[in-house]
Amino acid sequence: MNKQINRRDWNSKKRVLTEYSAGFSVYDQLYGEEQRMKYERCSRYLLGDGKKTVLDCGCGTGMLLERLAGQSRYLVGVDYSQAMLQLAKTRVGPARNVGLVCADADNLPFGSETFDQVTSFTMLGNMPNIDETIREIARVVRNGAQILLSFVKKNITTVEILASLEVARLNVKELVDEESLKDWIAIGKKLSESTSDQ
Repeated sequence: MNKQINRRDWNSKKRVLTEYSAGFSVYDQLYGEEQRMKYERCSRYLLGDGKKTVLDCGCGTGMLLERLAGQSRYLVGVDYSQAMLQLAKTRVGPARNVGLVCADADNLPFGSETFDQVTSFTMLGNMPNIDETIREIARVVRNGAQILLSFVKKNITTVEILASLEVARLNVKELVDEESLKDWIAIGKKLSESTSDQ
């Protein structure tokens, strides 16, 4: 499902890719604790039953993949940075239920309604068109699938988050706003086409 990308969006993505590729080796030192705090806050939603197929969109160095490897049937980590994916590969080691894919989150190489759960921590703040990215994430998750998405507070309001998620048919169960976190975290599920009440 190839989409046209405009030059401004491409330049924005290229800039972010360059920054992450240059700083990949110290990413965990700089942001690891912050990421762990987000995961800990969402831990009850991240607990798997061993039957879910999970997408971690913007998996970075694979911290969350490592945490979920024993709790999911199959995990797929997607990132735009080859350098980040190399660290993720080292982190998850020989786990047979983890796949890593280098791809653009706005053009995911998966069929519609493939995943039972999707997580995306931090990545959305780096995307030039959050609405487009959220719609693409919604496309690849099944109806009723759980979503956990984080948004950098300084870049977006809760009203904008809720509007973006509603357009993509993602219903928010909880919007986490804790002082200790730099992100809002939206937790919810994908609604089916026929679902009218939210």
